[in-house]
Amino acid sequence: MRPRFPADVATITILAGVYFAAAKVGLMLAFVHASATAVWPPTGIALAAVLMLGYRVWPGILLGAFLANVTTEGTAATAAGIAVGNTLQGLVGAYLVNRFAGGRHVFERSRNTLRFAVLAAMVSTTVSATFGVTSLSLGGVAPWPKYGATWLTWWLGDAGGALIVAPLLLLWFGRPRLRVEGRRLLEAAFMLACLLAIGEIVFGGWLPIPLSNRPIAFLCIPLLVAVAYRFGQRATATATFVLSGLAIWGTLRGFGPFAVGTPNESLLLLQGFMAVTTVMAMVLSAEVVESRRGEAARSRLASIVESSHDAIIGTTLDGTILTWNSAATSLYGYTAEEAIGRSVSILAPPQRPDEVPGIHERIRRGEKVEAFETLRMTKDGRIITVSLTISPVTDAGGRVLGASGIARDVTERKRAEEAARQAAALLSVTRLASAAAHEINNPLTAILVPLQLLAMEHPDGSESRMRLKVALESAERIRLIVARMQRITKLEVADQTTGLPERLDLLKSSPEGRKEP
Repeated sequence: MRPRFPADVATITILAGVYFAAAKVGLMLAFVHASATAVWPPTGIALAAVLMLGYRVWPGILLGAFLANVTTEGTAATAAGIAVGNTLQGLVGAYLVNRFAGGRHVFERSRNTLRFAVLAAMVSTTVSATFGVTSLSLGGVAPWPKYGATWLTWWLGDAGGALIVAPLLLLWFGRPRLRVEGRRLLEAAFMLACLLAIGEIVFGGWLPIPLSNRPIAFLCIPLLVAVAYRFGQRATATATFVLSGLAIWGTLRGFGPFAVGTPNESLLLLQGFMAVTTVMAMVLSAEVVESRRGEAARSRLASIVESSHDAIIGTTLDGTILTWNSAATSLYGYTAEEAIGRSVSILAPPQRPDEVPGIHERIRRGEKVEAFETLRMTKDGRIITVSLTISPVTDAGGRVLGASGIARDVTERKRAEEAARQAAALLSVTRLASAAAHEINNPLTAILVPLQLLAMEHPDGSESRMRLKVALESAERIRLIVARMQRITKLEVADQTTGLPERLDLLKSSPEGRKEP
């Protein structure tokens, strides 16, 4: 294996530089303390880097955080404590997401998106806030009475960075391939223009009336919902990032519904709003993606079912037919319109009235009915032999909702098997006839020769001569029958001859033929 050290050094160096630059931008908005800001993009950068590149990039986070803080305020010791907290936050957040929320593919499912919001944005960020504020307080750089206010600002800034920046990086750099169609590109440009316009109306002071304390921030929500529905997760993450930038810029200029009190208070209120809005939009976009993925899977499954050569029928627990593919139409003769909504018992022959209810009872218990051969009746009344498998259909919680039956016509196969059985039986009869003829011929010859000699010893016309003649004629007939039996090479099944004596009728005289149908 080739050493990865040079590549790792380059990656760590780049990550440290990016982290440092983003930290400096965030610290420009530090009002409660020079090292505590309500806007902290590096949290999202560190989290996304560890999720995409692995835990080995932690030195880049540590170096970038240390340099950003040591050049701001405090001592090398406080900067080191803050850097350790920031690094542990990224590692803990990535571990929790990897362990409980799907890792780098976290945003592919809505439940994992919610877990990300809790684990990465709310839980892991307490590590950095606690390490950072404690380090500043122990170093005498931050007063202990303001520990709570500083901690809240720190934590909320980190949470906002995790929710707004990390999804943007994971979705764009984690899945770099992007297909762009001309029509979709125009629609995306229109959505962007609408986003900028709404952002300026709500946060940019475009309206000629003061908006402080006015609940108009909800105007952003419908547009984010439209973006989530039309363009998916990448566009949603991008839209929330752009909207966050517009909101921060406008709020610091005194515009918008959150421009109240001090700049730090305004940013805290704004970050709370953006955090809730981002979670809502990202969960919705994940739901849309899951729904479309489910629709595509159902469409593929429907195509497979429809193109199958086996009859596939879906029913409710009481046996009402819900689905009916084309192979079922070919097998049973009913069209889908004729079958759907009726009971599946229309396919059961009259001589088997209890079979379908018994199967339904087993399905209700969650049992699978393995393949078995049975009889079914077609629309025109023909009785066919099918191989039938029936499985329960369950929901995500395991509750039985209905049944799915797969039937394959085995009538021709059964006929072929019966023909083969009869052919084997006839071959056995042929061999038996040949063997019997051979066994009869030897003693018959031993009888004929003495009879002929005796006949020659008695005069013509005598009563004994006449009796010997009759015996010789009977023996000759036996010889001719034996000769014919020896010439049998093949027997075939023929239509039953009317009036054939029962003793000579193989179907009636055999044990199988005497059974009740």
